[in-house]
Amino acid sequence: MSQVIVPLIASIIVAVITWFVATNYRQKTYETKIGSAEERSREIIDEALKVAETKKREALLEAKEESLKTKNELDKETKERRAELQRYERRVLSKEENLDKKSEAMEKREAGLANREEALKKRTAEVEELYVKGTQELEKFPV
Repeated sequence: MSQVIVPLIASIIVAVITWFVATNYRQKTYETKIGSAEERSREIIDEALKVAETKKREALLEAKEESLKTKNELDKETKERRAELQRYERRVLSKEENLDKKSEAMEKREAGLANREEALKKRTAEVEELYVKGTQELEKFPV
């Protein structure tokens, strides 16, 4: 009997030790797998953050470029409008100058005509006076 009990106890002890070793090994394997999975998940998260940051920078750069392009277009359009307004202003000033010249010419002409009219009135008055004198002289002579 002791021959059967000693190997049986030894088998039980070996079974218990094997069970503890296997459980311990399995737990370490799981922990290693979990640790590497956690590490891999951190790497994936870090990589995703880097990609997100890169995309954010690219989007900001694109927005800045678009803003600069829009600003340049607006500046160009503003310059064109200013140039157009200056052209219109020069045209208006030129027309005003022409009108002023024409107005001055008309005033000079009117002044000249007024002088001529005055001269004609004086001559007409002189002619009438001479006519009256001539008529009076003729009346002095009997016919």
